Amino acid sequence: MTLAQRKWTRVLHIAKRQCGLDDEARRALLWGAAGVGSSSDISTWKQYDDCLTAFKKLGFKVQSKAGGKSRLKETGPQQGRPERMISSRQEYYIRGLWYLASRAKDEASLRRMVKRIGGVDGIQWLTREGARKVILALRDIAWKAGYNPDRPPDRETDKEEG
Repeated sequence: MTLAQRKWTRVLHIAKRQCGLDDEARRALLWGAAGVGSSSDISTWKQYDDCLTAFKKLGFKVQSKAGGKSRLKETGPQQGRPERMISSRQEYYIRGLWYLASRAKDEASLRRMVKRIGGVDGIQWLTREGARKVILALRDIAWKAGYNPDRPPDRETDKEEG
């Protein structure tokens, strides 16, 4: 379990206590919100955000340890991700470069590369700095494979000259 998943589990258990739910009600809420039976089964930011939203509808208030304001920000264009995490545009760009230039175009090989360069288990766990490193590595792969990562490939000629 990653550090983020442990934090999510802690926050959801605090939310359960604040809302006065028993284990059965909490599991039902998690299943309805994210399709998981336990908070330890949550693996994506979207699932966590959906569960947190459901708890907020029951009256849960997110507070930081410092008290007062919540550190969670609304980041519309990033689909609810924290500001320091990979943006949806970066993820889209990474996946596009990967499927353009890699020899093995499957998700498992992408995860292995992200683990090797970014140091995390999945693309959704990359920080912006880690995403930048992965993008630079993928741009090198694209150039070596004969693609220009700065322009879309032509339909007739997939590879760029030079």
